[in-house]
Amino acid sequence: MVFAKKWTIDLEKKDDIVHLEPLSDIHIGHVGFDEELYKKRIKAIAKDDNRYTLFMGDQLDAITTFDKRFNPDMSIEHDVDNQRKVWQELSQPLIDVHHHSKNEKIGGLLHGNHEYNIREITRAYIENQFCEPNGIQFLGSRAIIGLEITYKKRVLGQWTILAIHGSGGGKPERMFDQMKKNVYADIFLCGHLHQKRYTPEMVNDFDFETGKRWEREIHLVNAGTFCHTVVDQTDGYMDRKNELVYGQTGTATLSIDAMNGKVVGHI
Repeated sequence: MVFAKKWTIDLEKKDDIVHLEPLSDIHIGHVGFDEELYKKRIKAIAKDDNRYTLFMGDQLDAITTFDKRFNPDMSIEHDVDNQRKVWQELSQPLIDVHHHSKNEKIGGLLHGNHEYNIREITRAYIENQFCEPNGIQFLGSRAIIGLEITYKKRVLGQWTILAIHGSGGGKPERMFDQMKKNVYADIFLCGHLHQKRYTPEMVNDFDFETGKRWEREIHLVNAGTFCHTVVDQTDGYMDRKNELVYGQTGTATLSIDAMNGKVVGHI
């Protein structure tokens, strides 16, 4: 199943720039979770009227004592609902603004493999505990979003977004190629790999007014993580791999200038 959503953002000023900053792979409950960095980004998104977000999956680490992957060195909170409670408390400043904003500050929430692979975390649990109480739409693990930016209810620009959490190993460039298969979109967002990337590409399109080909830009983003790959004096999953590729903590952001039809990525 693919979830779909229309997300309309109405600007206060015609030349306002919309900043889309997804929050992905937070991994609350893992010893490597960077709480201070997460609180910093939550505060920044909440404070900036033109900054918006999506939760991109793996909000929780969700590795409990009942999981064969459990490692007491790495899992510092062993109860799924206690992890959820921490997510709620840390995310509350943004959720409060989301509740009272004229536009949806949070465009939706995807679940990742650290949620949908855990028996305790059903879709009902996600919807009842993360989404419904906070006024956030559940978007599954794959969603097509129609982002429409308006000024005084007049459409300035429209962008199609494919947002997925992602699965498997490898590098973001391979995931970007896989995401584009059978999907026509302007923006491709993924998580999972903990590697911040922004890559613009040019594709061919056709202009019916001029009867000519034109080059249209698409934007590919891997959203990064809030979980450090290795932690001093611990022995975890990544320590046991031959090839160690560090995750890049923090976020990637797309800045969208609807008045001029421009999108720029920042990592």
